[in-house]
Amino acid sequence: MPTGHQELPSAGIGAVHRFLRCVVKAYCETAPSLRSPLELLKLIEMYRPLLSLSAFPTPLHYGLVLAKVTDHLLQFFGAAEEAVYRPIGMAAEAEERVYIIYRDRVRVLLWQEEEEAIRRCKETAPAVCQKAAGFCPCELECCFLWTGGRRIEWISA
Repeated sequence: MPTGHQELPSAGIGAVHRFLRCVVKAYCETAPSLRSPLELLKLIEMYRPLLSLSAFPTPLHYGLVLAKVTDHLLQFFGAAEEAVYRPIGMAAEAEERVYIIYRDRVRVLLWQEEEEAIRRCKETAPAVCQKAAGFCPCELECCFLWTGGRRIEWISA
């Protein structure tokens, strides 16, 4: 069974990116007082049709991807402290990466921990953040949707 981003067919990769952009954008636009794990689950269900079963090699693979993405989105955005901080902006760069800009950091959602992808994010984050929010925080928080891991990188604005 495929286990990584490279093994997803391009239709699956595109579906995951469209799904993420819609869910994260809607969640970031939700009033902080209404943000909760339940609200996030409602948004995941609302946008789930963007993850077409036909975009994945098997129904099992579709289910695995949906389960992992759901679990890790809840980890990244479902914590009580996340409901308090309202993102200043959000941007999608090259239709692949979703950047969520906070006052103290910029969070980027990546499929898995790949050095080349992290390096590209460090290079492009300043311009993406400047365009979307007018400034760029110095901390880049990389969140990996496949494993649920996080990694902090420093960027120069």
